Order: sequence, then C-alpha cells, then structure tokens
Amino acid sequence: MDDLRKILPREQLLLLQRKSTWRAAWMLVVNWGLIAACFALVIWRPGVLSVIVALLVLGGRQLGLGILMHECAHRSFMPSRRLNEWVGNWLCAAPVFADLEVYRGYHMTHHVKTGTHDDPDLPNYAGYPVSRASLVRKLCRDLIGLTGARAFATLLVLYAYPDPRKLRFGYAHRRQTAQAEAAVQESSGRRLRHLLWNTRRVLVVHCIGLGVLWGLGHPWAYALWPAAWATSYMLYSRIRNAAEHGGLPGTMSTDPWRNTRTVVARWWERLTVAPNYVNFHFEHHLAPTVPSYNLPRLHRWLRQQGILARVPLAQGYTSVVRGLVAASPAT
Repeated sequence: MDDLRKILPREQLLLLQRKSTWRAAWMLVVNWGLIAACFALVIWRPGVLSVIVALLVLGGRQLGLGILMHECAHRSFMPSRRLNEWVGNWLCAAPVFADLEVYRGYHMTHHVKTGTHDDPDLPNYAGYPVSRASLVRKLCRDLIGLTGARAFATLLVLYAYPDPRKLRFGYAHRRQTAQAEAAVQESSGRRLRHLLWNTRRVLVVHCIGLGVLWGLGHPWAYALWPAAWATSYMLYSRIRNAAEHGGLPGTMSTDPWRNTRTVVARWWERLTVAPNYVNFHFEHHLAPTVPSYNLPRLHRWLRQQGILARVPLAQGYTSVVRGLVAASPAT
C-alpha cells in the first residue's frame, strides 16, 4: 500500500516484521500434533464418529499447512532463509500435494493483481454473492469430493508441464494457459517424467507417511489424508478464499481498503476454516512481510488506532457466509 509508512511507524513495522524460529517451530508442532492426534484417534477407536471427527480436523490442518507454506512463500516464517525453504517444501507444501516455488510465483501475482482479471485467485472469490441454492451446490460438491477430484486432475496437468513455476495460474484450479495445454501434446513418456520429477517431494513425503502407518500395523489409516484433502479441505478452502475478497463492494477494485476482509474468528473456526491467523487478511495485505504469528498484534494496534473502522470487518465466518448469499443473486 502506498500509505503503509503513514499508517505504521518504522519502528513498529520493524518490530512486527521480526521473525522467530521458536514461534514458527511451535506452530509446526501444533499443526502436526493435531494431525497425529487425528490418526491416533481413528486407530485407537475406529468407527464412523471418529472418522468424521478426524476428517473435519484433518481438513483444517491441511489448510493450516497450506497457510504455513504461504508464510514460507513470503519468506516471513523463519529467520533462516535455508530453513524457511526446507520447512516450506517438505513439512508444509509436499504433504498437501503442493510445491513451494510453484505456489510462490502464483501467490505473488495475486498480491500484485488483487481485484483484477489478471489475479490467478480471481475464480476463488469473484461472482459472490450467489443464490442460496448455488452456494449449497458448491458446498455439496466439496463435501462429496467432486471439487477435490477436479483439483487433483488440475494438479496432474500442472505437474506434467516441464516447469510449472512458469504457469502463474497453476494453482487456480481452472482452465490452464495455452502453454500448459501445449504440454499435453507431448508424448506420454515425457509427461510422466515431468510428473514424477515435479512431484518428487510429494511422493517421498507420502511414502514416508504410509510407511510409518504400515510399520505401526495400520496402513489403512493413510486413506484419511487424501479423503480429508478431497472433502473437508476443499470445503474450508472455498469458505476461506471467498471470505478474503468475495462479496465486497470493492471486490473488483484494486483498492485493498475495499477488496480485502478481516474476520474475527472463533476457536472452532481457527481449527477449521481459519488456521494460523489467516483470518487477519487485511493485515496481511497491508504488510505482507509480517509473519502470521505477529498479525494478531498488528490487528490490535490497528484497532487501537481506529484504522480498522475503515476496513471490511466480519464477526465470524457464519456472518461471512450469510453475506455470500444474495436475495437477488449475481449468478
């Protein structure tokens, strides 16, 4: 933002930008601890209820790993650049079938092009509000895995391209660019080689996860991970994406004061749709170099200064979802 320096004194900004290895490590421990607890619950008490609970929590933790990958993409998670890249690739991106460098190019384009037709994230928030029936259909497609199947097919096309980092619309889960479509014309052998190379970290991480569960005598439990990714993760991602920029008077403008929303999240929302302080989205767009674990402090400071009165602010994601439904829908 042009007026960032007017809003945040230099000393305050430097303080907020300070990265902490210990706070970052704690966030990793909490996320992975909840993931381990979900698998332990189903192994200990297999049944419909425990599986449902695990799927609901795992989807939130997968989104949580995606948010930590996002932090690493901004290089704002850990003080050590090398450790930031290693953690982002192996502990955050690969488990959710992503690649840090591919995501970084995609996401940085979003920051520069928010509210324009060149924003690769546009399909995730444009078009709201919609009719109640339309929203219900979208959420049902998420829950039954149709959205996940489409997203997985998109990833296969993306990773079969020689260098997915060049495709800034790669993670948009929409029709690929002419470059990506041209890659489909390559021989199946070449596409397979590209796919295996570009997903090498994903394959290693998931083989390790399956191997650990196999060693514990419960390899079947691994199915929880792709099942959560294809269902609850897609549901939470849709709500989170729409909440950040959708259904606002200034959604299709380049003014961040009008096109970006912050949500005051409840504990159960932080466990599901808003992990790792992603709900402080205006604050993130205001100062992208501030680590997520410092965003609550930035939020409090902005509130004390009366600055948040100018910002789209929602009390909980329930109110956001209500706002995504229109009496006279645009779509």
